[in-house]
Amino acid sequence: MKMIVAAPVAALGFFAILTRSAYCALPTAHPGPTVNDYTAGQSEHAEAAARGAGFTSLEIVMVQDGNFFLNGQKQGGTYSLTVTRDRKVYSSSGMPASKS
Repeated sequence: MKMIVAAPVAALGFFAILTRSAYCALPTAHPGPTVNDYTAGQSEHAEAAARGAGFTSLEIVMVQDGNFFLNGQKQGGTYSLTVTRDRKVYSSSGMPASKS
């Protein structure tokens, strides 16, 4: 009985060692800029552009190649926004606010 229990435990220990050695191969520092990286200044500019277009309650969803994709609210509706590198704001048609 003890041998049956010990085999899965031993296998788990081996898996932990194998997994740990696999992660040791990953770089400890950020490998460098990618198209999804952004600075605090870039996010502030994107959010300022969205606020300037009248949107509030902003939440960054994704960033790619300097374009910010956010969720925001305006006049009781929820919108998906795209703020381009040159700070142009494009919005979805919006969803009405839900009543709680």
